[in-house]
Amino acid sequence: MLDRRPTSSTLSAAAAEWITGFSPDTVPEAVLEHTRLQILDMIGVMIASSGLDVVAAARRAVADSDGATGPAFSLTDAAPTTPANAAFLNGVMSAVLEFDDTHIQSNIHPTGVVLSALLPECERLGLSGRDLIEALLVGSELLCRLGLISPIRMHEVGFHPSSTYGIFGAVWGLARLRRLSVGQTIHAIGTAASLSAGSIASFEDGTSTKTLHVGMAASAAVRAVALAGQGISGPHPVFEGKFGWFKSHFQSAPQFRFSALTDELGARWEVLNIASKAHPCAYTLIPFIAAAIALRDAHGFAPEEIDIIHCDIMPRSFATVCEPLVEKRRPRTSWHGRISLQHTVAEALVLGRMDKYAYAPESLVDPRINAVADKVVHRPDPVAAADISRSRATVSVRLNDGREFTHTIEDMPGTRRNPIGHEDYLRKFRSNVEGVISSGHADELARALLRLDDIDDVGSIVRALRGWINAL
Repeated sequence: MLDRRPTSSTLSAAAAEWITGFSPDTVPEAVLEHTRLQILDMIGVMIASSGLDVVAAARRAVADSDGATGPAFSLTDAAPTTPANAAFLNGVMSAVLEFDDTHIQSNIHPTGVVLSALLPECERLGLSGRDLIEALLVGSELLCRLGLISPIRMHEVGFHPSSTYGIFGAVWGLARLRRLSVGQTIHAIGTAASLSAGSIASFEDGTSTKTLHVGMAASAAVRAVALAGQGISGPHPVFEGKFGWFKSHFQSAPQFRFSALTDELGARWEVLNIASKAHPCAYTLIPFIAAAIALRDAHGFAPEEIDIIHCDIMPRSFATVCEPLVEKRRPRTSWHGRISLQHTVAEALVLGRMDKYAYAPESLVDPRINAVADKVVHRPDPVAAADISRSRATVSVRLNDGREFTHTIEDMPGTRRNPIGHEDYLRKFRSNVEGVISSGHADELARALLRLDDIDDVGSIVRALRGWINAL
């Protein structure tokens, strides 16, 4: 086994050196607070999805393939398992509802994949809340920056960015958590490149594989770090090299902006551009929900009065959320609906709410919702296309009597240009955990997560949570 110290000229080395020298004392309080809120948000999402069928199936698959014993636990399960399997189950819970946060410019959902890998390790090693915050912060920051290197979005070449990029963020977070050396960190990242995957073929038929991607990436990150810890070497110029990850995954030669990973690293915080989702669907659709509900509330029209609905959206989103029309107007599964502009706008207009209960099987076949979905027409929005760092939507509803109403959202709630506050995060958290733990325990958990810096053992929080889930 080769354990040669890599040269400091590679991107991977620069990232590893930053991680090992990272000091939280240099981080602005606003960045730390944002990180605490992202942890609160994501744990609420995991709890909300913990009882879903696909999560139960993932648990059975883990037990069937690897057995049910080990030194680690997923967030909500009392049965012990391996660290990699715990990370997998956490990742599935973080992603299956499409309620996880988003780095708008890269389309990556950062917190879910990094946090899913970190939580079992924090509990297993008896680490503190401060350790968790630091590891999540460095992993998420580098992950977001990695997603800015290519001008091409991964969806356009058939990959799921939260999975293919996500493994690297989880490795970087684990490297900080476990205090790996610079060399070990680079070897782990080099190995992670061979484990990076995530086909978006499920976008066509709504099958379940895509909902597992974040879990797969988090689990693979645990394995990559374990291999590096045992002296297994990985390629050093893994990102920018002759056979580097970017060239292999994009199969083209755009102007890769490799400097995006390290420019002003530690001075300018990309994590502040991570946005919490107000609704459980592809983030592209969230401003359309906001615009549709605003029109419904302002003008009080009934679904039967609608003649046509025009939705102006950036053309690069046509292939993922707008077309083909037959599939988008009649999504096959709950997850399929979460990437359908037509169904999403229709359900929002008919029901007037899109919370964790949205996209239920009965909603997919509701004749009123289906009738409205047939009236949704998508059009190119040149304004949105000109600035992919924003999340713009315009919805126009024309009624049978000729009246027409239009509403535009320039930036969806939760983004840096349209921020949300503590109460918004808490409202979403309480809504997500409702019915899974009691309201009193929900408040206790929220208080603990918002003062993570004072928690000496993260395991004490998650063990209490498991007891509360079983007690309800």
